[in-house]
Amino acid sequence: MSDDKAIDWSKEISIDGNIFPPDTLNREKYASYLTGLLKRKGYDQRRGNEAKRTYVLNLNSEWGSGKTYFLRRWSESIKNQHPVVYVNAWEQDYSDDPLMTVITSMIEQLREQAGKSPQDITFKAPRKLLGLLKAATPAIAGGLAKRYLGIDPVKIMESSEDGQIGEHIDNEKGDPIDMGTAASKMVTHLLDEHSAKLEAIDSLKKAISQWVEAAKSSSQKSTDRKQFPAFIFIDELDRCRPSYAVEMLETIKHIFNIPGVVFVVATDTEQLQHAVKAIYGQGFDAGVYLGRFFDARYTLKVADYEKLLSVHCDMKIISMQTLSDNGITVWPKASTEDNGYDVEVKNISNILTAFGLSAREAIQVVERLISIVANLSEGDSLNIYYLITLLCLHEKEYSIYSKMRDVSLLKANHGDWLEMIRKYDLSNVRMSIFIDPQALLGKTLRVEDMSGGFVSRVNKYENINNDVRISDFIKSCHLVALDYRAGVNSKTDIIRDGGGNNGFDLTKSHLHDLIKYGFYYNELGERLTKKEKGINGDKEKEYPSRFLYERYKDLVEISTYLET
Repeated sequence: MSDDKAIDWSKEISIDGNIFPPDTLNREKYASYLTGLLKRKGYDQRRGNEAKRTYVLNLNSEWGSGKTYFLRRWSESIKNQHPVVYVNAWEQDYSDDPLMTVITSMIEQLREQAGKSPQDITFKAPRKLLGLLKAATPAIAGGLAKRYLGIDPVKIMESSEDGQIGEHIDNEKGDPIDMGTAASKMVTHLLDEHSAKLEAIDSLKKAISQWVEAAKSSSQKSTDRKQFPAFIFIDELDRCRPSYAVEMLETIKHIFNIPGVVFVVATDTEQLQHAVKAIYGQGFDAGVYLGRFFDARYTLKVADYEKLLSVHCDMKIISMQTLSDNGITVWPKASTEDNGYDVEVKNISNILTAFGLSAREAIQVVERLISIVANLSEGDSLNIYYLITLLCLHEKEYSIYSKMRDVSLLKANHGDWLEMIRKYDLSNVRMSIFIDPQALLGKTLRVEDMSGGFVSRVNKYENINNDVRISDFIKSCHLVALDYRAGVNSKTDIIRDGGGNNGFDLTKSHLHDLIKYGFYYNELGERLTKKEKGINGDKEKEYPSRFLYERYKDLVEISTYLET
């Protein structure tokens, strides 16, 4: 049984001045499980003198899935039970020395957990550490050469004189140097230096063990003392420069393999493999190479997009309520069943999921959508679901997106369109929308009678909440976008059959005509009606048939320069 306190992320907390909201992705259970796993791997009392062991876990999750949130809250949750160090590798890869990055973080954080002052002698890096630091290596190498050869090898390389360097050259004083003897002495010294480096590593490991022990034993009460193992969290490694990322792994593997210390290295492992290939070549087996550094890999499940977007994006900006409050007319609205806001997020999530967007791509697309909405003005109109569909096509199927101007693309037998529908299963993914023919058409319909005149009839269409296939919705809206007169013409069919008896079934039978007319009317219908009536003395304005498509295309292409 675990003696750790239950991990609870139900409340907002502040870590290093940053606010971390409650866990809406239900991931605290993963932190509890992994804590138990790493405790057993890093410290097993049944093994006696070998109770303490080292262990390296790769926490794998794609960009945008919440790795940093998970690591920060996890590390904070166990800080009272275990010595803990958190390192954001990406924020510190400017140092060019992963060893120094980790050592500095260890000293600062473990010293704080031990309640010691910066002057405390316990938390001082051993002098032998100098020989392990990258910054010191060139100076040491140059010093050795000068000591044994009597001349700085850099000056030899910088010499402007041509010619071979033979067995005998002169030192800086002009005296001849026996290169054979000097080189032999230098090799001997380099071997000694190698032994000294091993001693430095051993000295560093002992120092780290002392730091961990000091942090573990900081409380005077034995019952409050922290337990082995110590947890070292390395975050954002996949975002670092390839050379730095690889050197960090080498450092963890060969220098920090310290009993009683476990490492959690969070990466988008696929991206990390690309970093490795950037160094060793595209044909290099990066997966096998990375496997050398980790004892195990745990893949953090990507949350469904409804929850993910609510965490990463300010979804209220694009909520129907906020848009309405800002004077922006939205059509169609989400289903009014249950909680309307939740349905809006679900509809957007369904579209993103249908197009197979990764977590990173989904967040980027929604951020672009938010940026578009934030720049709309009072009096503007918006078909938010059509817009996000175009954003998805631009992101995932640019070849299709680039052909969207051609109406023939939507023909039933067009190969590209059918292939896209099948590829993303768009015929089987639905969203829930509110169809309001009473608002669109009014309480009465002006219907042509047999004599060619017009009579008024009661509008029998009923407002309904209805699920619609994403493929059908895209097609209906896009036909109107390419020629708004398709929306005008659909009204004729709607009115002709508007005298039916069953209002609910009547609306469902004309669902796609209502989608077309609703899109047209929301964007242009009222505007054109005012022009035709000469309201405010304006003359009727002619709109290009593709006016709507060009408008939405501009919104998409302006926003796609934004990458988050």
